[in-house]
Amino acid sequence: MISLGAPAALLSLLALLPVGGALLYRHWRDTRSDMALGGSEALRRGRSARRVRVRHALLLGALTLAALAAARPQWGSSDQPVTRRGIDIAIALDVSRSMTATDVAPTRAAAAARGLGELIDHLQGDRVGLVTFAGSTFPRSPLTLDLGAIRQLIAQAQIEAPLLRAGTNLAAALDEARRILDIDGAAATQVIVIVSDGEEQSPARLDEAIDRLRSDGLRVYAVIAGTDAGVDIPANDRGNVEHTAVDRATLELIAGATGGELRTTSTVAGLAVEFARLRQSQFDQSVQTVPVERYQWLLGAALALLLAQSIVARGARPAPLRASHITLGFTVLLTLGIVACGGTAASGHVRDGNDAYDAGRFDEALTEYRRAADLLPEDPTVAYDAGNTLHRLRRFEEATAASAFAAATTQESELFRSATYALGSHAFARGALEDARDAFVEVLRRDPTDDDARYNLELVLLALQPPPPAADAGPQEQSPDADQQPDDSGNGDSQQAADGPSAPQQTAGGPPSAPDGNPIAAPDADGRPAEQQTLQEARQALADAIVESGTEVTVEQALELLDLVRLVNRLQELDRSDSGGNFPPR
Repeated sequence: MISLGAPAALLSLLALLPVGGALLYRHWRDTRSDMALGGSEALRRGRSARRVRVRHALLLGALTLAALAAARPQWGSSDQPVTRRGIDIAIALDVSRSMTATDVAPTRAAAAARGLGELIDHLQGDRVGLVTFAGSTFPRSPLTLDLGAIRQLIAQAQIEAPLLRAGTNLAAALDEARRILDIDGAAATQVIVIVSDGEEQSPARLDEAIDRLRSDGLRVYAVIAGTDAGVDIPANDRGNVEHTAVDRATLELIAGATGGELRTTSTVAGLAVEFARLRQSQFDQSVQTVPVERYQWLLGAALALLLAQSIVARGARPAPLRASHITLGFTVLLTLGIVACGGTAASGHVRDGNDAYDAGRFDEALTEYRRAADLLPEDPTVAYDAGNTLHRLRRFEEATAASAFAAATTQESELFRSATYALGSHAFARGALEDARDAFVEVLRRDPTDDDARYNLELVLLALQPPPPAADAGPQEQSPDADQQPDDSGNGDSQQAADGPSAPQQTAGGPPSAPDGNPIAAPDADGRPAEQQTLQEARQALADAIVESGTEVTVEQALELLDLVRLVNRLQELDRSDSGGNFPPR
């Protein structure tokens, strides 16, 4: 049975109407010219009307075949291996009455479901199980690779709350999650994600449950649903109310004792980054049946018709085969190949996402990128595009998860550098200044000439460790802080995000100033002042310092980097001023 991978491409057949009309119009004009000049063209110039019609037919046939090829005809099928790798995750979701509190909009339960849904969006091949709990527990799903089913169960979890006893029993929830993970063929890494407001009724049993988790080597990532201030909720049907607030200390105890982390419902999606760094296991290697693309045959036929059309002469004598004909053939083949290959479903979604991103419709762009990710779950390019879009939507935790996956899976150095740069922008927006610093340092380690990364690193280092004020300095300039938001301009075409945290304000016609208003004049290793150093020497010194800093930057190394970064920025601005150039736009 024949099917079409991109049936909308058949609309391109409509282009044959104006082409055919143009050919008919030309024939009509040629006929009128012949009559005006006293005879048919065949008699005057030896041209054959039949050969002209053949040329036109070949051209229209080639265009028709190209349009059909763009629709991607498919018949038959082939088997492709699919390998799933990941970790085991047991989610314990609190559905007690206190989760209906509205101190987190719209409710704690809805915020928890939304956060877990975003986490599931970024999981790559992991098995997930689900436990709902209140005063008792309800194992909703064993470990499964069907994350769509888990998402649906999470969305419906609060509806099933009446099936459980009233109250909150964290100890029982952790024990039930532990039992879900206790299976044959368990992954090398297993974790528990518990989402609750933390109001435990049995602290003694909780300590025992934590001890069992520690003995099994299970980490627990606790997610806070609610606020410290809390809110009043109805206590019963008689109109009484009671106050509910999160028990942060209990959730911190669970996470800290097992080596996990404490998060909120708005940042839970970022756990996908942590999980991707853990040791992965291969769960299965299945075979996926996919239809076989047959557009190549139509492309070949279209090329053959075009070559024949270029060879057929208008007159009685055949036209010689020229190099221009061969060039035309290869050009057409390349063009048609790009059109056909670009018509695959995944690349079509990426293209639509790019268009939506360029138009500022970021929600629509994200939808298209996720559709592409469903078809190409291991493609780092799609993940990078989604990360840029999430940044525009100010969903920085999810953006971090997407960009981190792109950086971890790509084999292309340019994409790795772009994704790492994006991670720096996401981290700066979240206020994670040390993560931003490390990301921009890594970019400069790969490319010491990256001006954007260097300016952003200066800003981050200033925010992390501002230099001490001068003894007799005047009023201090305000240091940058983490509330400033970067501008991550991913364009959907997998090029480096052009914008990150803004560079510090520049003094008019001069170099960047230190917080005390004085220009930087750090000497080099030979004791020469900054004015006597060349830009190349300063860049080399910065590159050497970045290499020596390693993966963990100490306070002393950060201060040294700050001095060198500001020095290079100053010398580069002076160099641009001398050459009549402008400071790079930020």
